Amino acid sequence: MIDFKAVAQAALAQADSLVSAWLPDGRREGREWSALNPNRADSRRGSFKINLESGTWCDFSSGDKGGDLVSLYAYLQGVRQADAAKQLAEQFGMAAGAPAAHQPAPPAAKRKSAWVPVIPVPEGIVSAPKNHFHRGEPESRWAYRDASGNLLGYVCRFRTSDGGKEVLPLVFARHAESHERKWHWMQWEEPRPLYWPQFDRAEPQQLRADKYVLVVEGEKCADAAFRFLSTWADVCTWSGGGKAVDKADWSALAGRKVIIWPDCDSKREPLSRAEKDSGVDPDSKPLLPAAKQPGTAAAERIAAILRDLGAEVRITIIPEPGEKPDGWDVADAVEEGVDATGLWGFARNVREVLSAPAPSAPTPRAAGASRRVPRGGHDDWRSELISKPRGGFEDCYQNVYLTLKHHPEWAGIVAFDEFAGRAVKLRETPCGTEPGEWDAYDDQRFGLWLAQHMSIVIKGDGPVAAGVAMIAREHRFHPVREYLTSLKWDGTNRLDFWLEECMMAKPVVVGPEYLRIAGRKALIGAVARAMQPGCKLDSMLIFEGGQGRGKSTAIRILGGDWFADTQLDLQSKDAYMALKGVWFYEIGEMDSFNRADTTRVKGFVSSATDRYREPYQRREVVQPRQQVFVGTTNQSEYFKDTTGNRRFWPVRVEGMVDLNRLREWRDQLFAEAMHRYQAGEIWHPTRDEQERIFKPEQDFREVPDPWHSLIARYLKQPEQAMHSEYFLEDLLTKALAIAPDRLGAARQEAMRVAAIMSRLGYEKRRQTTGERLYYYTLPGERGAPAQANDGGRRDGSPL
Repeated sequence: MIDFKAVAQAALAQADSLVSAWLPDGRREGREWSALNPNRADSRRGSFKINLESGTWCDFSSGDKGGDLVSLYAYLQGVRQADAAKQLAEQFGMAAGAPAAHQPAPPAAKRKSAWVPVIPVPEGIVSAPKNHFHRGEPESRWAYRDASGNLLGYVCRFRTSDGGKEVLPLVFARHAESHERKWHWMQWEEPRPLYWPQFDRAEPQQLRADKYVLVVEGEKCADAAFRFLSTWADVCTWSGGGKAVDKADWSALAGRKVIIWPDCDSKREPLSRAEKDSGVDPDSKPLLPAAKQPGTAAAERIAAILRDLGAEVRITIIPEPGEKPDGWDVADAVEEGVDATGLWGFARNVREVLSAPAPSAPTPRAAGASRRVPRGGHDDWRSELISKPRGGFEDCYQNVYLTLKHHPEWAGIVAFDEFAGRAVKLRETPCGTEPGEWDAYDDQRFGLWLAQHMSIVIKGDGPVAAGVAMIAREHRFHPVREYLTSLKWDGTNRLDFWLEECMMAKPVVVGPEYLRIAGRKALIGAVARAMQPGCKLDSMLIFEGGQGRGKSTAIRILGGDWFADTQLDLQSKDAYMALKGVWFYEIGEMDSFNRADTTRVKGFVSSATDRYREPYQRREVVQPRQQVFVGTTNQSEYFKDTTGNRRFWPVRVEGMVDLNRLREWRDQLFAEAMHRYQAGEIWHPTRDEQERIFKPEQDFREVPDPWHSLIARYLKQPEQAMHSEYFLEDLLTKALAIAPDRLGAARQEAMRVAAIMSRLGYEKRRQTTGERLYYYTLPGERGAPAQANDGGRRDGSPL
């Protein structure tokens, strides 16, 4: 990569010889070179001048201008700035390398101030002042850093007495004569650094070459955009507002894919002097056209600069002047409640740059020769479409893909929702269909649009579906992860108390410790499932309580847009497809399940990956689980199976759920859960917590088996004290008083006794001599076996 600043400085060091060679018909006038502009019909010197001490240049007749000699060379040669820098670097014998750290610009002969900014800020100096000597404390302050983490200075925003705002840079500076060094309220020298919100700490960080760069106006907008859109883009802005675009250092964006989101201004035509004198109302003047609004003009100027740096630039389509309040921007969109997906959809609704782009394959020419000014637009993307041998376009999925990718009306509309596993529309389509899932109706409408607007007649649904799937996979997003990563925890512990304070939960057996651990781990587990699909999570909260208390509504609040409560048929593959796009799934009426149903629920909840084949599809779907399940019941005893209940975390809801508080807490609950997840906190109980805290609560919800108390009393009888081994027939005939001839052939009685003995802590063993019969004993005990009746039935088969 070419170091643009180093090349510009090297050119400036030999400005006299270079400029005189590039413009041999010119002459020096003081510190400037005045020449004819070879790019237009220029017959008289005076309009086209180059400052030989700073490198800035301007044609006051055409309005063309630049900030250094690299841009002048590019202008004269008709090449991009990236190519100009490369050619000059070769002339100067400079090797390509990584961009250099920020260095002060070459000093001009005359300075507006005797203070010279020092960047980066040296280590170990006194901290920057918190207050301005006149404006007082700023309402916002942004630290500018480079990719190495070096501090470059600050930009502070102050609220003025009339309610307006004033933005002032604060830099560390050195006095040119006295060499005193201190913090000074002044701008950086040109070119000024950009503000990157991701460079937020004193350590090296890298821009992501595979992401877009989103350029917005103002540090507040940059922070808002990066908070919500960092999944798709790096974000930056410049210092000084719309009129300072040319003073910024844009070299870091060379060769990148860039989207510029302009401010949506609604400025009016200015009053003439006569109108001012006559008291004409400024609001009576018509709005300026969109192209002349300050935000759009700044965006176009940035686009021209970046295009010369080899960047691929598009500009976000913003509302017409007057449709939004003056100055409406991305931060305002966030305040209006637009979520990350909506913001990115808006940002990706782009248009071409209004000004003509530089040619993509320039031909160098001799210095001083005339140049043809390029006219026309960018390469026509339609040339990429697959054509038929006899004319027209093929009705293939490749052409569907290329149209959705490049057509200005369709670019940025189709994306792939990784959470729901489907193609979606991020905004309203040119066909008139609403944002949301791309379905069969969209296929049909898009097919009609292709026929009417592109003369491509698609036969059958296959090509459209394949083309949509192809373009969607290039623009992936995960709405739940974006939501979680956008949250910032305020440091207040809520996870330990939300069950008590929002769900009105009361302890039943163990006490508040159970509610706090269960509540915390449940939401950390929900975060883990979204961030780490398929992670082990085989537990689920169960809210108990009477009807109308708000249990289901509470789950809906937690799940937000990703909630479902449709009854699942756990014996059908439809159950797996119903999980798509769902984060919190309610399983209602847990008390209505029989033992077989409960077993199926346990197996379903415990699964980490779903495998199934969708109808009419050839390939099996392998989908790691991203969902959590929450049960509800009106009963207090509903565990009909004595095994596997560790998966269920019961919570008694005693009163009306505080739904308003839960709504208020929701974002901070997940922000805290995300913080704890990233810190490595586990989301399942330890063995000690399971036995000491969770198991007593789970046991309390079991539907009691009447045989349990009969067998327990039998084992506690004094005459049993001498025994430690118990045979099945003794328990059936003596403890339960069941005659041998009444025992069923299906051995259901044996299964019930086995479960009860296990619950009582007994183990099943087998005699090592004699008949080698099975018996039950407490671990570690050995004693006389309890003998069966002589006429009893001995059954030594395994249970």
